[in-house]
Amino acid sequence: MKKQSNPWGVYRRSGLSLMEVLAVVTLMGIIAMIAVPRLATSGDKPKANSCFATKGMIEVQAELWLRNKGVPPAASLNDIMADNKYFPDGAVVCPVDGSAYRLNTTNMTVNGHTHTDLLD
Repeated sequence: MKKQSNPWGVYRRSGLSLMEVLAVVTLMGIIAMIAVPRLATSGDKPKANSCFATKGMIEVQAELWLRNKGVPPAASLNDIMADNKYFPDGAVVCPVDGSAYRLNTTNMTVNGHTHTDLLD
């Protein structure tokens, strides 16, 4: 390390010592060991919750379709998803696995998409 002097004869060193650098690197490693696993798995639960919310939205829109048209939407939901009045952003898919939703037309509920394994 290069020492700098000032007019009063006091010397100061510039830079960091090896021990200071090792301490910082060690602390950053410990923080990374704690944070990375939590960040890596944090996306599953919100995606599953988003799927549940989307199912509820589809079921409400299917009930409105039934009330307005007098017939339930198709089980594949192609007709209702194509109507901008019910789904202005277009067709929706499951945020967890990208699969399409299917409707049980007798009780107007969405089949499947439980994703309970992701909520544990």
